[in-house]
Amino acid sequence: MEAAHSAGLTIGYLGSKDALSERHRELAETVLLLPDVSPDRVVQAAVALHGVQPFDLAVTMHDTFLQTVARINQELGLTATPLRTVTAVDDKAFMREVLRGSEVGKVAFAKVRCAQDLLGLGEVLGFPLILKPTRGTGSQQIHFVRHGARLRELAGELDFSVPGKETSAPWLAEEFLTGPEFSVETFSVAGEHHILAVTEKFKTANFVEIGHLVPARITAEQQAPIAAEVRRLLTALGVQEGPAHTEIVLTDRGPRVIETHTRPGGDAIVELVRLASGFDVQELTFTWLSGKPLDLTPRPLAAAAAIWFLTLPEGEVTSVGGLDEARAAEGVESAYLTAAVGDLVPPLRSSWDRQGDVLAVGEDPDTALSRAQQAVGLFEVEVDPSTASRPDPPPGRRGPAIRHHLPLHRTVTT
Repeated sequence: MEAAHSAGLTIGYLGSKDALSERHRELAETVLLLPDVSPDRVVQAAVALHGVQPFDLAVTMHDTFLQTVARINQELGLTATPLRTVTAVDDKAFMREVLRGSEVGKVAFAKVRCAQDLLGLGEVLGFPLILKPTRGTGSQQIHFVRHGARLRELAGELDFSVPGKETSAPWLAEEFLTGPEFSVETFSVAGEHHILAVTEKFKTANFVEIGHLVPARITAEQQAPIAAEVRRLLTALGVQEGPAHTEIVLTDRGPRVIETHTRPGGDAIVELVRLASGFDVQELTFTWLSGKPLDLTPRPLAAAAAIWFLTLPEGEVTSVGGLDEARAAEGVESAYLTAAVGDLVPPLRSSWDRQGDVLAVGEDPDTALSRAQQAVGLFEVEVDPSTASRPDPPPGRRGPAIRHHLPLHRTVTT
């Protein structure tokens, strides 16, 4: 909203009260709060609002509402990324179907609608394979399956109900792609896709993202096919305008697409790109929407930028500290510590299970990454492991508290 305001646009806010801050109120000329933000209700409210106070475009930066906003724009006849394109991006199984017959590198996949589909995956795809929700976000519910026994376990654990009427299948299975993982940040204008940055990604063994680095430590020979593959993907999906965030694996067969999003990258990737590439994705988005000419000349503020996340083992947080020390460390642009005394740390299963982060810059990628990791190591958080996985830990049965610094877990790049 700050970027939209700076571009001279008039802003209306439509959404829940919980997400509305005082700054939102200051920036928005119109505010319409909804107790129910289900897709149908949001579309109905937007159409009604347009009837009394017309707007030129509905915009969101949140995965949850990308398809809803596309429906609003289609229903009102507003120029925007087509609903079919947004649906293909939002529904990972539908995206694979759309890409059949395209020039985009092939990834073997299968839709999983029921337990019977799941149990037959070994014959269809072989092992190992990846199983994930078709509309999942935040690295949630990603399963690495090595053998049929695990499929039988999952058959009794997973929910096969369809999460939305526009979802092709609740689960998607894909061949496991081996190689380093990156995301490619782009901005499209009239179907021409501009590469803003390639981000190097770091994940735990269960695929939760714990770090990002811009620029990625790759050669020009590696970057060229990555950029070409992403451009082919966005063209095949019909992306015409605006930001996109595409995740790929550089395999020995070349780059292979994991998924893409018609929005900027999360996890502060927008800030990493702004610092290390000189492109403010939010500013580009709303400058484009306002009809002003785009300046795609890179003007980096730093040679490299990295973010590293604090992850903790399960248990109750008994003390926290080190935030000021982390913020004062060399090269640190920002540091956050969300863990608080009394918090129960859950198992690390998604992006929402992380407890803080540090963003740092450096004269080269290695330095930026090292500074971010070292500054996260300055956080001091004590965790009582005896309360792990207990919603209400019983008094008088606490084990010795454990003090944790980073690195806490061995990480792998997949």
